[in-house]
Amino acid sequence: MALIIEELNRARHVQARYRMDGERLTLGRGYGNDVIIEDVHADPTHAEILRDEDGGFVLHDLDTVNGTQLVRNLYDSSIKSEEVNRRQIESGDEIQVGRTHLRISHSESAVPPAVPLHSLEGILERLSHPAKAISLLAVVAVLTLLLAYLNFAGRLEWTAVINLAIGSLAGLLLYAGAWAFIGRVVRHDTRFFAHLSIAALGALAYTCWEWFRSLLDFNFAIGKTMPLLNFAVLAVILPTMLWCACYLALNISRGWRWAVSLLLPLGFLGLGLAEEIAGMAEFSGIPQISTTLKYEDLLLREPQPMQEFLAESSGLYDIEIPQEESAAGDNGETAAPGESPATEDEATQEPGMEEQ
Repeated sequence: MALIIEELNRARHVQARYRMDGERLTLGRGYGNDVIIEDVHADPTHAEILRDEDGGFVLHDLDTVNGTQLVRNLYDSSIKSEEVNRRQIESGDEIQVGRTHLRISHSESAVPPAVPLHSLEGILERLSHPAKAISLLAVVAVLTLLLAYLNFAGRLEWTAVINLAIGSLAGLLLYAGAWAFIGRVVRHDTRFFAHLSIAALGALAYTCWEWFRSLLDFNFAIGKTMPLLNFAVLAVILPTMLWCACYLALNISRGWRWAVSLLLPLGFLGLGLAEEIAGMAEFSGIPQISTTLKYEDLLLREPQPMQEFLAESSGLYDIEIPQEESAAGDNGETAAPGESPATEDEATQEPGMEEQ
């Protein structure tokens, strides 16, 4: 039976492995050791592991400056941390040398079973190619500029549109960069272009939805139901993007991955939807009118003739429109029988004054 020494990083992921088959193994910062530790807090020869007469292994600290600490045991939670000078090694012991963590296991120790690849792994691997990610990013930019040009009713200000496109691309790059950094820290795997492709696909899906939403509003005037439709679409796009990001960048279980990808975006979207619904009851003196251009072939229903609309428009209001009254009635005065209504000059003439 051999001994396996694993060097761990701060996330407790294995950085290097060493195998002890002989009777003695040394570890430290010096180049003559079997396990060379790149740590200024470790002594040149910090500790040694010896095989005893029973076939077990014993750890000895070699009177070092910072000592050797037992941190935990992978398989036995009852083992507590302590500083050790001599210890009979148990499989799964994790020790600290300077600031370096080492895990010591017997070569016959059982390892967890292999985790099956997700069915989407092949798709995510294909999205990791730089050419595909850059192509999707270019499609997002072109589609943003095209829809802005086709839908804008006034004089198009290209500087504003280009700034919008550049801002969208910068946001996608920042999103992909942030998740790539997290993946680098947690899993030592950036997958930047995979994150960028996923973000670009999400942006394309929402851009297409915005165009289709304007088409629905053009035909059916669905202004009040628009927040609900936006919530439904984003409730699909955002959790999908977050699930892929968690799968690529984090080492969390399947249940936690689903919980994070569903609860976070749906929670924020729910708050926004509640605010929209609460504001629906408020009166607005500014009507919601679409200013986007649409070609007449995109009209999916038969338009109502103007005369029919005007004939039915009175039913849209609950306010009674009073009939026209006489000029005297409009001024709030009633002329006596046989008298003509006073003119404006006479009405404003002060009492006691006669025209010269």
